[in-house]
Amino acid sequence: MFFTYLLVCFLITLCLLSTISAWDSDDLSLFDIVEDVNRNFYEFLEVDQSASQTEIRRAYRKVSLQLHPDKNKDPDAENQFRKLVAAYEVLKDEKMRLKYNDILVNGLPDWRQPVYYYRRVRKMGLVELSILMSIILTVGHFLVIWSMYLERKFELV
Repeated sequence: MFFTYLLVCFLITLCLLSTISAWDSDDLSLFDIVEDVNRNFYEFLEVDQSASQTEIRRAYRKVSLQLHPDKNKDPDAENQFRKLVAAYEVLKDEKMRLKYNDILVNGLPDWRQPVYYYRRVRKMGLVELSILMSIILTVGHFLVIWSMYLERKFELV
């Protein structure tokens, strides 16, 4: 009876999980980009926050000529150029730009929140996640069986 109740609660929680989640995959990828670039995108492109799409495109072309690995002999030029492209990709999309502006106002999620751990776990492949879940379920099953054995042993005594 108890296990049936537990199973029903688990299934209900699983069904509601999609409606409870606060961030979608675009938000999580934006969090990763913001952490990776670790600069204000507008300052990186040398534009004002109220700049139009045309001004952002012009600024991107100007800065990309300076940071492109073929023109820039800095050993870190490729990494800087990759960050520039990521910042431009966010700012050229209006929807992502609004989300980024919200991050500028409210900041990134705190590491104590579940999204921090989800962002680390979601990078696991299907095989790794399957192995991890099977280990967790095996240990849990072993503990349940062991507790049932101990319960019967102490009932008989």
